[in-house]
Amino acid sequence: MTDTSAEEKNHPCCNHPQQGELPQVIAAQMRRVNNLIARRMNVYSKANGVEDITPMHAWIMSYLYRNREKEIYQRDIERDFSITRSTVTNILQLMERKGYICRQSVAHDARLKRLELTDAGIRIHEQMMLSLHQTDEYIKSLLTEEENAEMLRLLNKLREALK
Repeated sequence: MTDTSAEEKNHPCCNHPQQGELPQVIAAQMRRVNNLIARRMNVYSKANGVEDITPMHAWIMSYLYRNREKEIYQRDIERDFSITRSTVTNILQLMERKGYICRQSVAHDARLKRLELTDAGIRIHEQMMLSLHQTDEYIKSLLTEEENAEMLRLLNKLREALK
């Protein structure tokens, strides 16, 4: 066993743990909490019948749902998600085979296909949103109203500073 130097003991990033405990490094603790939140989300997703939806499919369905009054094309997904054409093509083809989306021809350009959620895609999106809200409500229930407000304030501050 090695001795911890005075400098290490007083390092500002963490409190040194007892033997067998994990250090209290902020990024590591945030990762651990994120993993636990993901597990909780999986519990609700399974209960709501949407545990097999990939995160990318979920994000695209959410994007299409939020923008359903607009004409959305593959190039919009490429741009807004910063992913390549070939990757988006593969993702959209799979989503179409699974019945989440359909591609509709547009009158002004035969090469373009408007992306739309199917009825099944809308239902899946709504169940995913329900799972997300259930997870959020559960997490909020673990803290007081003041702690939740402070947590959100600090997370927003970190997000802005890290951009």
